[in-house]
Amino acid sequence: MNYKTPGVYVEEQEKFPPSVAQVETAIPAFIGYTAEGTKNKPTRISSMLEYETLFGKANPEVFAVAFKDGVATATQTKVSDFKMYYAMQMYFANGGGPCYIVSVGDYSGLVTVGTSTTVGTLLYGLELLKKEDEPTLIVFPDLQGLVPSTADVATAQAAAQVADSNKIAATAAKDAAKAVTDVVAGANVDAAVDAAVAKAITYIVNDPNNAQIAAAQAAQAVVDAVKVAAVVNNATVTTVKAAAQVVADAFNTDLTTVTTIATAATAAKSLAVSRAGDAAGISLTYSLYNKALDQAELLKDRFVIMDVLGDDVTFRKEVVATGLNYGAAYHPKLKTVLSYDFKDADILVTGASGITNLAALKLASSELYNQAKKAIASKQVVMAPSSSMAGVYAKVDSTSGVFKAPANLGLNFVEAPIVKISDREQDALNVDPTSGKSINAIRTFTGKGTLVWGARTLDGNSNEWRYVSVRRFFNMVEESVKKSTERFVFEPNTANTWIRVQTMIENFLNQQWQDGALAGSKPEEAYYVSVGLNKTMSAQDILEGRMVIEVGMAAVRPAEFIVLRFSHKLQEA
Repeated sequence: MNYKTPGVYVEEQEKFPPSVAQVETAIPAFIGYTAEGTKNKPTRISSMLEYETLFGKANPEVFAVAFKDGVATATQTKVSDFKMYYAMQMYFANGGGPCYIVSVGDYSGLVTVGTSTTVGTLLYGLELLKKEDEPTLIVFPDLQGLVPSTADVATAQAAAQVADSNKIAATAAKDAAKAVTDVVAGANVDAAVDAAVAKAITYIVNDPNNAQIAAAQAAQAVVDAVKVAAVVNNATVTTVKAAAQVVADAFNTDLTTVTTIATAATAAKSLAVSRAGDAAGISLTYSLYNKALDQAELLKDRFVIMDVLGDDVTFRKEVVATGLNYGAAYHPKLKTVLSYDFKDADILVTGASGITNLAALKLASSELYNQAKKAIASKQVVMAPSSSMAGVYAKVDSTSGVFKAPANLGLNFVEAPIVKISDREQDALNVDPTSGKSINAIRTFTGKGTLVWGARTLDGNSNEWRYVSVRRFFNMVEESVKKSTERFVFEPNTANTWIRVQTMIENFLNQQWQDGALAGSKPEEAYYVSVGLNKTMSAQDILEGRMVIEVGMAAVRPAEFIVLRFSHKLQEA
């Protein structure tokens, strides 16, 4: 200080060196759809109660309850695509803490990938997350609704095929009948039959397994009717025409009795189209993941927890195509102990003395009402594992540290995985020699329950970034050191500043070594920090204002394969 006025002055001198504050490592951001709450604005919450207060509950599911011989049976007529509420339940049940909710819309529309500029889409929610610094994990709970499972795809295709087959068969029957009536004017029954058959076999469709057979059967029914009417009854031309038309009309009448099937098929087909089809829908899912990993520098340090939706072959094909490696994938889906939310008035009831919905049944018979509710409660929620894994990450980070692999831990609120995986099946999931896209299995073990049995990233063939814990530990150190060194921007690029920076980072890494995050019996074996002229910088670097700091760390890796070797020992006495 340059003192000019007489007086007493107090000077506080800093004796302690600057330090690196460790950033939070398991603050997930859930991007999806909610019942209520502020839309298109990341909101920080810390409990399930807070989520319900701000964002409401789940989208009510639609059930149908049938009573037969006094026993209630519940059928889920449609499974909602919106899973955010159930995902939050699983997150907090498995050890989750503070997190961010990015609500991009309500339950009135469809789950949509969209673009970063289209309001109401998942990518728009991801764009909003770039403005928040704290979240380190990204989760998309509603993606399992975006991508149809293998079973859903087969069902939709079969339903659409049935509808197409019925239409083709009906058309064939009408045309065959018309061909018969046209030719039979000359009272030549054989010619009429030949004409009907010839007309039927001209209908060639893309799928010969169902549609063409149905068309041929319909035409044959007309032919048989003509034979009966014209030959057995020695019918007139008018009678033959009438018989053929009756068969065709009867076939059409039968079609009207399965209108619900045709409607369901059309709806299923439309739903598949709205989701960009089967393979395209899957591509969109992994494209979204890729956007999460690739959007600007502000999202570079975020770790994406993803679900394997569909079979692992398709998953690997898509992630290879999009170049994904900065995240971890988990398989299979989980059957939880959670029950679906529903509204009494929306639940259809049959077999209960004329009562049509659950609300009316509640007033009429409390016993039957409770039976119906119990039947509905038995339909447990099936969830993709990403939200549960986000809770596991948070739990491990708070109890052990980010350097501990989030594996060999039990999952709460989980009854069992939907698919049971054997050791042989996990061989192919854990190690993929072609693409290296490892998939972490969730398995059930007798006496242990459901455990997370894998800790690999999507860069499974890399010796550097193979394990989730190593990748996330480096993320944490990089972000922590980055924030702490910002105070030295525009400081003199001299040896004094270099020593301060080096000491600050070494103190931080020494603490990590003492906590068990770094391997080595001595600090110099665990890490090093280098900065200085002719070490990490040239004279040109200094002239151009660059301070280059090199940090090396021997991060601990999980004991993924424990080999116990036993042998016989020879008797010595």
